[in-house]
Amino acid sequence: MSDPLLQSPIPHPAGFRLGPYTIERQIGEGGMALLYLAVDENGAQHVLKLPRTPAETDPASQVAFENEVRLAPYLGDFARVSQSRTGESDGERYLVLTYIDGTDLWTHLRAHGCLGEREAVALAKKIVSALAELHERRILHLDVKLSNIMLTPSGDVRVIDFGLANHLESFHEPKGTPAYIAPEQFLGVRDEPRSDIFSIGTLLFEMTTSRLPFLEAHSELDVINRIKREPVSPRVYRPELSSGFESIIMTCLETVPDRRYASMRELHAALEKLEQTLEQRAAALAPEAPGRPAMPGRVVALASRLMRRSTDLRVDRLEGLKRWVAAHRGRRPAAPYRIVVALDSASGGRVETINRALLDATLRLARMQPSMITVLTVLAPQDTGMADGAREAQIINASYHSARNRINRLLPPSGSMSAPIGINVRTGNVVEAISTCVADYGADLLVIGARERNALSRFLLGSTTYKVLTTLSCPVFVVRERRKPAKPRVAEPMQAAELSGESAQSPSP
Repeated sequence: MSDPLLQSPIPHPAGFRLGPYTIERQIGEGGMALLYLAVDENGAQHVLKLPRTPAETDPASQVAFENEVRLAPYLGDFARVSQSRTGESDGERYLVLTYIDGTDLWTHLRAHGCLGEREAVALAKKIVSALAELHERRILHLDVKLSNIMLTPSGDVRVIDFGLANHLESFHEPKGTPAYIAPEQFLGVRDEPRSDIFSIGTLLFEMTTSRLPFLEAHSELDVINRIKREPVSPRVYRPELSSGFESIIMTCLETVPDRRYASMRELHAALEKLEQTLEQRAAALAPEAPGRPAMPGRVVALASRLMRRSTDLRVDRLEGLKRWVAAHRGRRPAAPYRIVVALDSASGGRVETINRALLDATLRLARMQPSMITVLTVLAPQDTGMADGAREAQIINASYHSARNRINRLLPPSGSMSAPIGINVRTGNVVEAISTCVADYGADLLVIGARERNALSRFLLGSTTYKVLTTLSCPVFVVRERRKPAKPRVAEPMQAAELSGESAQSPSP
């Protein structure tokens, strides 16, 4: 019999119920999730977002879904985003999104062609204003692109898809659409607000030229070449665009963030000033510069580029970016207290009791000061036998999804958490995986459980907890399993495990 985790999903048909919602039809399909139009019991329309199953995706899709779940409480009162809340039905988790009557910007441009300058500036102001408010809430979108901007019939905008957004936490690997991702993200920086400004530059370029300022960066060499090269001017393709508009785009697309606009508010002010200039010019029916529109577009772009770069044509952009990244990491403000809690990856009632106690202890510790929690579990390497590459990937991905689902069932509702919580699933030797995770996140405290074992097993096998204690240099809080002594002369079923916590400073190896 085939493993249901490895079977391809069957899209939910019209009439299928998920909790209080009845699906009308599937309206979207992405690399990480499926979207359905549904109605609630009062007839109001909503969009349900369901993550794809392990048969189709790597664990990143579930991470992105969990990220949106985690952000939902922070976006509930924000009018210019697709507001969301979580739901669950028969073990199937989903996001309930506000239904937006409109179309995404990518679809709009495909149907109507690229925008004129004044229209693009007016639209960009709305997008930048929305992102400015997100930044003020300490939320970076990090996936700003045409398909993630919705246009309403009234001409307003909505920002959607927060699966890659960074809220209070930095991820170690670059994520996002290569054509839009900022250079510093390729070097592991995911806490820089000006990364979204870079994406706005790419979006403005594409809105007005139907082209991208860079080639797609699929390989490491492509990425390096993209960082080293200056983007082409939009006036190469649209010579009638103003030099002010060109300047805004080129400033957004600077390789080093310090040379971009300092904030979304500053970019909004620049767009507003340009909009006023364009309106005055249109009212006076005056061209930008007599004679220049007749020049070939490439000549205009080259002249502008030489003027802007006359002082630093020999600057190595990649080396300059590396220097900026090193300085940026050195001047980061003090991060919240980072706690890593290691849960047992096994299943069963006794293990679940221990894991719940570990999480409870961690949440209590997190209430003492501003904290961030990473829940770690380590899986044993999967025996995939003679499976081919595709099936082997499915088996491994299914084990990762199963582990994440077990942890998610133990977590409290996102709105009641005392600190942001992320999940990290690794494979391999338990002690090595815990040590590496603690080092990767720069953890301030490790919370770990210690099972009750008999003396012979401790002597022969040693204790994982003891091995961790002798490996790490950071403080460790141990939640120890204790069993109630059996009452004499009375045959009783096994008592539930009691757990107590104790703090231990790891000894030197």
